[in-house]
Amino acid sequence: MTQAVVLPITQITNDGAVIRIEKNGKILLVAKDQVKTIDTVHENIVRIDIGEGPLKNIFLNYQEVSAPAVGSANELRDTIKAMMLTDAYLGGDAKEVTQVAILNQVGQLTNVLVAMNLRQLDLTKDEPSRLDESNPNMVYRGWHAAFGIPEQHEWAIERIRQVNDEIIHEWAFGTKKAIYAWSERATFNYAPFDHNLPVESPLPQPPAYVADVTQDYANSGIVPRPITSDPSQPITVD
Repeated sequence: MTQAVVLPITQITNDGAVIRIEKNGKILLVAKDQVKTIDTVHENIVRIDIGEGPLKNIFLNYQEVSAPAVGSANELRDTIKAMMLTDAYLGGDAKEVTQVAILNQVGQLTNVLVAMNLRQLDLTKDEPSRLDESNPNMVYRGWHAAFGIPEQHEWAIERIRQVNDEIIHEWAFGTKKAIYAWSERATFNYAPFDHNLPVESPLPQPPAYVADVTQDYANSGIVPRPITSDPSQPITVD
């Protein structure tokens, strides 16, 4: 008498940010953002690649899967793929898996920005690509980040000047970021490099009418009266 072969029962469910796989009383939770590919091998096996090498891949025999009910490995593959997409962002509030993916991307962008900032700081460790020694007791040095066009805003500019017996090193607006035009080097404000909060751009110029009012006041001959420091004395206006 031939005994019936009892296959292990496997259940696969969509559980938010993870795919839940239950087999022989054991539960495996696979993070959706960890899955790299889902494909079929041979005729009855679905392979889930989680990006940790071939020995860590997950293999599922569709004939052992009781839920969801499928008739082929290709159908099981497509069903699992649909589970991956159901919590993707399709409008409205972001689902948990979308939030996780966004946080991962933000982390990657942060790393890129940090690397770019370090690259800009490392830029000035090399020899400058331009040097201006035409001014007495003053030297300008410039490092470019792209093509080295003097009019482009791609330069980190250092000014070195001698005051009495001291040599003073200063940077355009206190930063080593390559964001200024070499051709405008003589017009910038220079300050020692600010390690805590580099100023990346000059302060905006006041509107023309502010300068006109200030000049008119200066030409009026009016001398402002000092305000008494004694709060008990009233302030009078002539």
